[in-house]
Amino acid sequence: MACKLFLFDLDGTVVDTAPDLAEAANAVRTARGIAPLPIEDLRPFASRGAPGLLGKAMGVKKTDADFPALRDEFLANYARGMTVRSAMFEGVGEMLDGLRKAGIRTGIVTNKYEHLALKLVEGLGIAERFDIVLGSDSEGCAMKPAPDSLLRAAALLDVPVSEILYAGDDPRDIEAAHRAGMPAAACRWGYWSVSPDECCADIVAAHPSELVDWALKA
Repeated sequence: MACKLFLFDLDGTVVDTAPDLAEAANAVRTARGIAPLPIEDLRPFASRGAPGLLGKAMGVKKTDADFPALRDEFLANYARGMTVRSAMFEGVGEMLDGLRKAGIRTGIVTNKYEHLALKLVEGLGIAERFDIVLGSDSEGCAMKPAPDSLLRAAALLDVPVSEILYAGDDPRDIEAAHRAGMPAAACRWGYWSVSPDECCADIVAAHPSELVDWALKA
């Protein structure tokens, strides 16, 4: 195949959002007089959104009656401070530049809500680096590991699935890509809850520059 489009997960793949996500989760705790957790305790859950972070921070499940209110509180906290400490991972900017220089388009496909994903990339000044940004609630999309969002990106940008690569930091990312018919890279620098070597990715990248090499050889 010749790679024409490289799609990426957002949290834990392109941007290190764990500090601001942890702060939002800890704010839910401190509002109830509970001491905050160390960021390293919350970091492995940063790719799992409100369910994962609130599960760790507050011991709640999505099926619990108080989860919706806690989720809304968490998301409000996060929306107020989502670009305070977040930044692209080291080497990601150069990786994106390398892909674009090679004529490969780039995009974001995330389980984040679209408005939050857009606010994040715009707030960090990196929105112009991507041809498309889709969230799990975007039209025609769904939460990974469903392949819908990846297929939607392919359709909107009119790129055959056979010419698209995907990279993420969670087994759901790898599963979604494979279900969509796309090769997938596991990014070792992300928020893995399991070993990236165990998720059946096509490659495991230790540094963003390896993704450029992979795309150029695809």
